[in-house]
Amino acid sequence: MNSSLAQENAACPPPSGKNAALLRWLPTIIIVAAALAYYGSYLRYWFNPHDEGGTVCLIAQRLMQGERPWVDVALGYNVGWFYPLVGLFHITGVNYLAARAFFFTLSTITALLGCGIVKRVGGPRWLGVAVGLVLVALPGSQFKNYIPLAGMANTACLIHLLTVDPAARRKWLTAVALGGAVLGLTALVRVEIAIFFAVIWALLLLLVLLDKRLEIAQRAARLLFGAALLATVVCAVHVPPYLYLRTLGVESMLLQQVPAWLHALHSGVTDQIGAAAKPAPAQAGTPVAAVENAPAKTPPSTTDRSTLRRHPISDLWHRVGRWNRVLAFLTYAPLAGFGLFFLGGVFGCARRVLRGDFKLDEHSMKWLLLIGGSLTTFPQFFFFRPDRPHLSEFMPGYILAMVGCVALLWPRGEKRSRPRILLASAFAAGFLIHLAVYALFAFQHPSAGTAAARTGRKTKFAAENGVAVRASKKEAASLTTVRDTILAHSRPGDFLVCYPYNPGYNLMTNRRTYVHNVYVDNATHEPGWAEQTIRDFEEKKPAVIVIDDRAINGSAASRFSHWAAPVLDYVKIHYARVAEIKSDTESIQIYATSFAPIEP
Repeated sequence: MNSSLAQENAACPPPSGKNAALLRWLPTIIIVAAALAYYGSYLRYWFNPHDEGGTVCLIAQRLMQGERPWVDVALGYNVGWFYPLVGLFHITGVNYLAARAFFFTLSTITALLGCGIVKRVGGPRWLGVAVGLVLVALPGSQFKNYIPLAGMANTACLIHLLTVDPAARRKWLTAVALGGAVLGLTALVRVEIAIFFAVIWALLLLLVLLDKRLEIAQRAARLLFGAALLATVVCAVHVPPYLYLRTLGVESMLLQQVPAWLHALHSGVTDQIGAAAKPAPAQAGTPVAAVENAPAKTPPSTTDRSTLRRHPISDLWHRVGRWNRVLAFLTYAPLAGFGLFFLGGVFGCARRVLRGDFKLDEHSMKWLLLIGGSLTTFPQFFFFRPDRPHLSEFMPGYILAMVGCVALLWPRGEKRSRPRILLASAFAAGFLIHLAVYALFAFQHPSAGTAAARTGRKTKFAAENGVAVRASKKEAASLTTVRDTILAHSRPGDFLVCYPYNPGYNLMTNRRTYVHNVYVDNATHEPGWAEQTIRDFEEKKPAVIVIDDRAINGSAASRFSHWAAPVLDYVKIHYARVAEIKSDTESIQIYATSFAPIEP
């Protein structure tokens, strides 16, 4: 499973002087220019009140205003996800478009890393540029671009370590330290991804014990010093945020993030195993775009705590609608790529170990690291939220892994055997089909972070905190109604509460909320949530309450009117319904303390 990676056109002398510098920087220039043009084309399009944009901006605003992470406001992710935006907002003010530009910048860095990794594993320069451009075009769900970046940056560090001769102790330990810094930053952003990569680092360092290039004592020294250095750097990265959070009195919450996430992962896996034994909900066969709005045919259970279900593999051959079949294909197709290259990597490594000539820079090791890096972002999509946005978060890492693995498989130099060429060509063709299907799917809706945000959106909509976008006529009319109603029935400083998940309304009206966790649904609400919510209404007296009755988890039981009926009944009794938006895709009701608008 190894191939020669001899430089193509090795007989040609390398360019020198200015030409060499231009050639070296040309991929970066091409990718950055493409990113500026592409992202700039839809920076000011589409505003979704129930997506991560509203969440991240609202939480950053609350942190700026003195609220404490975890205690006053639930973060969902770690502090590193939000404090860079806090710093940005100190310069720009709370600004939705500035935040979007920030996340597009992260996507550009991800594309550059992808290009570099392809070249590092032996792919030709043009292939690296091609991968970078694909990653620009398919960046993943907006405002969650930390996730592809974390996967790409950690994978780059792991691949870089393989290219450093372990006999060069200083360079090798420097590469480990770099990996520790990136791993530490990842832990500050998304803990579970850092946990997965920490496992990969531990396995990689253990394999140093088998590297034939070192004596036994040197192998043990590399393992011990490498592991100690990695852990030391990860801890050192956490020192500045720890000291800052200590001034807020919440430093213990930072230390609890890893055990809390381990518990959450265990609980999530247990829930998924239990859910797999239950029959699929009635809506599972409906078209993807209509799932959230399908009316209930039978009264749902108010105790149904199921999350969004994964499409069964049988959807591939059943008549369940084109896009459901496409999503089913995109859900299970990666398993084939993972399985084939993982088994090939394990076989290649095992063969080398048994022959006594194993080295860390084996191509099979690079396969395993590419696959492992991609797998770190796969569970969130496959097990917990199998929809278009979360698929788009996982796919950049998968695209890199498949291209890198095929590049390593492709025969070069004197070993261009026909069977090997046919095998590599078959893998490449299969992946290109997979990529084409995903690209088609991603460009059907802006939730995948693509330029689909421009489609059909020509109407200007402007509100507070930098929300100045173009939307469709229908979207603009809905947003305008919500904006004007909230502003008419509340004053600056009043509370606006939105259930189950519409942080964008707080952002675009600049109205604060006291809600600890802005995301709540039938699966995540805690016991006694309804009673506590009503007590909060009585104590905090929010001026306006927005209720969105969409099926947030794709089933009728996940509609607010079903699982939170006592809360909705209280609101109907004690508040006046001042606006309602009803259509095939929306069911929004706005309640205020009185019918009469507040005098300015």
